[in-house]
Amino acid sequence: MGEMTTGGAEMGVTQQEGVRIATWLELAVAPEWRRRSCKVRVHALGEKDSGCYALSMDGRWLCTGDAQLTVFKGLDAALHFLKLVRIEDFEPGEDAGIAECSGQRFCLCIGRDNHLSSCPAGCSFQQLNS
Repeated sequence: MGEMTTGGAEMGVTQQEGVRIATWLELAVAPEWRRRSCKVRVHALGEKDSGCYALSMDGRWLCTGDAQLTVFKGLDAALHFLKLVRIEDFEPGEDAGIAECSGQRFCLCIGRDNHLSSCPAGCSFQQLNS
């Protein structure tokens, strides 16, 4: 996704070369009617067996506040995140290749005690950021 700069939206929307992205903040503070009306998709990333996923919201990649693509190691991590932000309705999205999602990433996985945590240094997507 490359270098991204903050746009003018108060809900945490940023953009890169005209491509709008959504942030965790946008999902976390969205009113109930907004969460119910948005289209959330779960996308496989990279190789089919990589086990990494990303989320999109109304066609915008879900990123951190500093515009890093949020990558989930395992479908269970992505589903856990959706539960935390109270998103119940979602659908599978198209697979996204690494080239489509090139740039900085923030990787999350299910850690100890079944909580979301940042992936260990061995995560394949984190190694791409080195």
